[in-house]
Amino acid sequence: MLRLHIILAFVATALLFAVADRQQRRDREEPDFSSSPLLSVMEGEISDHNTHPTFKFSFSDLKGRARALSKLRYIPPKHSTTDFLKGLPWNQYKNIFFRPERSVWKKEGNPFQLQFLHPGHLYNTNIRVFEVRGDFAREIVYDPSSFDLSKLKGVGELPPNLGYSGFKIHFPINTQEHTDEFAVFQGASYYRIISKKQWYGLSARGIAVNTGMPYPEDFPSFREFYVVKPDKTDSTITVYALLDGRTATGAYEFQITPGKVSAVKVNAEVTLRTKVDRLGIAPLTSMYWYSETRGIPKGQAYPESHDSDGLLIHSGKGEWIWRPLDNPKRSTTYTFSDDNPRGFGLIQRDREFQNYQHSEMKYQLRPSAWVEPEIPFGKGSIHLLENPTVQDSDDNMGAYWMPEPIPQPGTPFDFSYTVRWPDTDPLPDSIAKVVATRIGDAQGDPDLKMFYVDFKSSNLSSLDPFAYIQARIDTGENAELSEYSVQKIEETGVWRLTFGVYPKNKFRPSDLKAALSRNQEIISETWNFVLEPN
Repeated sequence: MLRLHIILAFVATALLFAVADRQQRRDREEPDFSSSPLLSVMEGEISDHNTHPTFKFSFSDLKGRARALSKLRYIPPKHSTTDFLKGLPWNQYKNIFFRPERSVWKKEGNPFQLQFLHPGHLYNTNIRVFEVRGDFAREIVYDPSSFDLSKLKGVGELPPNLGYSGFKIHFPINTQEHTDEFAVFQGASYYRIISKKQWYGLSARGIAVNTGMPYPEDFPSFREFYVVKPDKTDSTITVYALLDGRTATGAYEFQITPGKVSAVKVNAEVTLRTKVDRLGIAPLTSMYWYSETRGIPKGQAYPESHDSDGLLIHSGKGEWIWRPLDNPKRSTTYTFSDDNPRGFGLIQRDREFQNYQHSEMKYQLRPSAWVEPEIPFGKGSIHLLENPTVQDSDDNMGAYWMPEPIPQPGTPFDFSYTVRWPDTDPLPDSIAKVVATRIGDAQGDPDLKMFYVDFKSSNLSSLDPFAYIQARIDTGENAELSEYSVQKIEETGVWRLTFGVYPKNKFRPSDLKAALSRNQEIISETWNFVLEPN
């Protein structure tokens, strides 16, 4: 009897090992890509030239490729375009449409869907896009029949291997009745994301190298993308990207979650090819032309024009700093040194249509972008780059984190952060925020500069106009405070700080700071502004 039990136990164990081995072999086998035709994923007819093999894929392998690439000579990407396409102005290029019925995963009923962007205008180097299922990937090849170019005249014959210049991700973010575009990757390492009921505005980048230096900036590019097919119940889609450039290579993971406040968690490993002077982590790029700060430029009809109106910083020590954006006369970079900042971002704080009056641009619906480190950033500085502009088509503002010291070439370094794209301000409601900054000249005194800074919070608005509110003002080394007052504007509920300064040296900038206090306690964020020389 004992011998029979031993035999039965041995047989059962053998069966368990056989089942486990079969499952492991099944996990290693290539998944079935045949349910989606064009290279397994796009809807359409299968043709021989679209048959590409599958291969094993992992983020670890992508990191290894990026490290290996950093040791090789940089080869610039070849232009993949035609003379007609690269000469297209924007108002014609935007008339190239991807046919929505060809969207990736559409016929499978997946709420996430991909659409592709055609080469042309400024976008004339192609990218490669792969679909990932399980541990395997297969390329989605270019198919000209997926695009509608009927509104363009003189297109001519297109090369069969033209490729894509970028891609868009759709999801039913505003309604369950149809999908909406909420993310786009196109151009160098740029990407844009919006939340529910927003309009595209500022952009994010994978990396920024030598930005704002007196010589040309380098623009490493995402060359390959690997998009993991989500399940129908997933709320997050994962995109991997291979970065390559003259100065740096890298591997990126984007975990993108659309919604009321869309978010993307970025995990990356970057290796510098060469020594660089500036390295921007979590870079943001936006447009600021004018606002109430300096008034409406001559010839313009609308009160304000900007995608973002300020840089907000939550420092490692817990201080909240607000820097109103300014359209400078010359390119200028400002630095905010810090240890382990808790967050920073370019913010569109003004959400009132009446302050823009532009029914087509809808600036009041542009997203903010707020960066929070997932792994502490350590020692370094937040940089704000401001470039002059005379039009609303220039992305002339930039912000990023620069580590100190900058990693040495050949040494991979990791970073991780989350970018959220909110409507509301990340500043806590208990802290008064700056809602307007105005600058003017004092009558009869050309040397005196006047500032009018409006602060607002629910706590402040509820205070009696005769409440004792003080201001702490720091004019730095190059300016002298003349006078100041704080008063409640009862029509709006804001508390206005009015003060004047005399610059000591008219050829040097003046670094100004101010905050409100009550009962010896700071009750507002710190307003920070640099008065540049004329």
